[in-house]
Amino acid sequence: MTRQVSINELISMVNNVENFEVVDYQGDYILVDDVKGIVKIKDEETKKELSELRKRSPKGKPTLKQLSVTADAVRRLVENRVKFKVVFGPREVIIRFDLDHYIRLSDKDVRVVGFSSRSDGYLGLIADILERYGSLVFLKRVT
Repeated sequence: MTRQVSINELISMVNNVENFEVVDYQGDYILVDDVKGIVKIKDEETKKELSELRKRSPKGKPTLKQLSVTADAVRRLVENRVKFKVVFGPREVIIRFDLDHYIRLSDKDVRVVGFSSRSDGYLGLIADILERYGSLVFLKRVT
């Protein structure tokens, strides 16, 4: 469900480890939505096969340093009115711009996919913030 939030509310969402997607901007407010994940499976045969897989929830959450860097990056992206998603995982944060462009703060470094240099596209806006966390490792997207 799309809702309006202020920048302070958005930073609070980061600190509370809540996934979100910035879908648009209205004046000083940011329109955020829940991150859409896997769609419901309608094929009964596939549903049965997948239900037999062992389900387990991931352990842990991002580190305080990852949350701090993410909050600073989110603030900069919002200042530039960029649309993006933030997804939290165990000891990682993913900032996704689209399917081909995203940044993953792992426990060791910053993995960059879809950008060719630190000044390329949206990465250019936040590269200095990300480098405070760790070195930028540029990866090619697997096709």
